[in-house]
Amino acid sequence: MKQVINTAPTEIEALQQEINRLENIIDYYKQQEKTAWRSWNTLRQMADYAPALIYILQGNYFVYVNSTFESITGYSEVECLNTEFWNFIHPDYREMTRDRNMARLNGEYIPPYETKILTKDGNCYWGYLSSDLIYLDGIPAAIGIIQDIGELKKAEEALMISEAKFAKAFAASPNIMIITTFDGLYLDVNERFTLVTGYTRSEVIGKAANELNLLVDPEDHMLVQKLILMNGSIRNLEIKLKTKFGKERTGLLSSEIIELDGKQCTINIFNDITEHKHMSNQIARLAQLNLVGEIAASIGHEIRNPMTSVRGFLQMFMSEELLIPYHDYFSLMIEELDRANQIISEFLSLAKNKTITLETRNLKQIIETLSPLIAADAIKQDKYLVLDLKDIPDLLLDEKEIRQLILNLVINGLEAMPAGKTITIKTYANSNCVFLKVADQGSGINPEIIDKIDRPFFTTKENGTGLGLPVCHSIAMRHNATIDVKTNSEGTSFIVSFKI
Repeated sequence: MKQVINTAPTEIEALQQEINRLENIIDYYKQQEKTAWRSWNTLRQMADYAPALIYILQGNYFVYVNSTFESITGYSEVECLNTEFWNFIHPDYREMTRDRNMARLNGEYIPPYETKILTKDGNCYWGYLSSDLIYLDGIPAAIGIIQDIGELKKAEEALMISEAKFAKAFAASPNIMIITTFDGLYLDVNERFTLVTGYTRSEVIGKAANELNLLVDPEDHMLVQKLILMNGSIRNLEIKLKTKFGKERTGLLSSEIIELDGKQCTINIFNDITEHKHMSNQIARLAQLNLVGEIAASIGHEIRNPMTSVRGFLQMFMSEELLIPYHDYFSLMIEELDRANQIISEFLSLAKNKTITLETRNLKQIIETLSPLIAADAIKQDKYLVLDLKDIPDLLLDEKEIRQLILNLVINGLEAMPAGKTITIKTYANSNCVFLKVADQGSGINPEIIDKIDRPFFTTKENGTGLGLPVCHSIAMRHNATIDVKTNSEGTSFIVSFKI
């Protein structure tokens, strides 16, 4: 006699629910994989446009090289991948480069340095190498940028050949070149110096750098003289120059003692790396934003769901008469949950591949719509709002995101100012771009932290999250826009440039 076993309907339903849950989990991780892949492709495309050689190493092997690396070395990306980096380094520099790369992977800070790259056709490529530590799939990796310093090397070699060639190289050099007396007085500067600094030759000849306030750090003047006296030369000393108009330029100073007209002098070559450092910071910031966005997309909903449940229970408790004495506590907990939820929303806004809806909109009109809200907030703080809105072309914008961008920049500006000061919102355009400028009258941003303000979670505010400006940069990125910062003791301006 056969025994019939009946499975209870509730057990079947439970099994089906578990199957559905597992299928949902599989679909979720498939989507995360697609998101990560799109982020990686975006970062690759940006790096491919860079004029410098960019690569990523894990251990001793390439996992990525940009198109500039391929064109300069003559090797395809396929030839580079899974090939040891040292095969591309000149034997004279191989051991040094290997040791420094391993030290970087171990977390040590390695200052930028010169090295020599071997090309496929047997030629050599002089490069200035800087690297940073990142993580790929949880594994340490080194991202490196190699800037061409071949022209600098050629200029240095030309100086050694003859005074005639020296004069030609001095005048035509793409780098700033300065001839000084042994005690630092300017004897001559090249055309590049006048173009970059804004000073004419007559304004600097016979004066020292400290008299012109040319050096951002006045102590660098004494350091340069000390190194020259001790070593007879300087190689790639990173210093900052201040132009006649107050702008800072970062460069590598190389100096050599030479003899002119029977007198000992110093030839100084300043290799401007301002854009190179900016690019390095941008790549590192993008990598960090990408990582944070991926984390946010992975855990945001997992955190929000239990928070919603807790908030619901707290609201239910507040309706109970027996719990009336605890209403203040419940209200405080609900406020904190709402604040945490807002932080999670900002967290999720960092995701590079966040879905946006681009429609034809006018930035000026969006600001005009927001202006009553902004003005009310300014009045509440005893501050003033000025609108300088020029007519501008329409753009493809996600209005919700642009509103968030404007409000974040304005809130930052208002918080940076004391009472009685003015915040200005300005729009204008040229043939290539539409500009949004938010300028405050605060005390400016400390130069020591200016490079950190757009990093996630960096904040100088007591109750700040450090997500406001990173969110702005993420929004700008999704709109193919950039954000520049100008700051001094009289205030700070954030300028957003939208390509037309």
